[in-house]
Amino acid sequence: MQNKEVSAVIVARKGSIRIPSKSLLKLNNETLIARKVGQLLNCKNINRVIVASNSDEMLAEGKRTGAEVIRRPDFYCDESAASANDMISNICSLIKTDIVIWTHCTNPLLSSSTYDKALDIFFQNLNETEGYDSLLSVVELKEHLWKDGKPFNYNPYAKRHVPARELPPLYMQDGGIFIQPYEQMKANSYFFGKKPYLFEIPKEEFLDINEYKDYLLAKVLIEKSEIKQNI
Repeated sequence: MQNKEVSAVIVARKGSIRIPSKSLLKLNNETLIARKVGQLLNCKNINRVIVASNSDEMLAEGKRTGAEVIRRPDFYCDESAASANDMISNICSLIKTDIVIWTHCTNPLLSSSTYDKALDIFFQNLNETEGYDSLLSVVELKEHLWKDGKPFNYNPYAKRHVPARELPPLYMQDGGIFIQPYEQMKANSYFFGKKPYLFEIPKEEFLDINEYKDYLLAKVLIEKSEIKQNI
C-alpha cells in the first residue's frame, strides 16, 4: 500500500427515475447505502468513505453508517441538465484527497476483498512500464454478438459453429469500481484516465441494479448467501 490517502466516494441522488429512491432500497434489512458503506469501511486499503448526495435522507443514512457526508447541488444531480463529466467535476471540487475510488451502492455483490485487490493492483501498475494511469472494473463477455444486422465477433456460416466459450473475450464495464489519482480525475472530469487497467471482477459478484428486476435478483442471491452462512 502506498503512503497516499485513499477516499471511496459513493454518489447517490434523490429523483432516480427507473427506481425511486434506489439507494435506500433494502437488502436483508439494510439499505444499499449502508451495505456499501460497510463493505468499504472493511477495506484495509481505504482511509475514508464519503457519501455524496442531495437527499437529506441519504446523507443521514451515510452518516448513521459511519461515512463522511457531502451535500451535492441539485443541478449536478439532474441527469437531464448536467453530464456525467459535470457531476464528476463537481464532486472533485467538494473533496480533497490523493486517490479516488469511485463506487456505486447499486453494485451490492462486490466484496471488501475485491475492492482491496483492485487497489493493490492499481498501485502495483501505476507508473509501471505499461503506463497504466487508472483502473476500471469489468466482466468478461463471451457471447455471439451482432452489430448493424451483421455478426460482430463470429462467423455463423463457417463449417464449424464456434461455441461461446471459445470466442475471444470482450469486456464490459460493470460500473462498480473506478480508481485514479484525485488530481487526474479533477483534471479530466471522468471516471478513468487514458490508459486504464481492466480489472476483472469475480463473475459471482457482478450485479448492477438498474431496474427493479435487478433488485429482486439481488434480494434472492443475498438472502440465499446469508442462509448458507448461517447453516
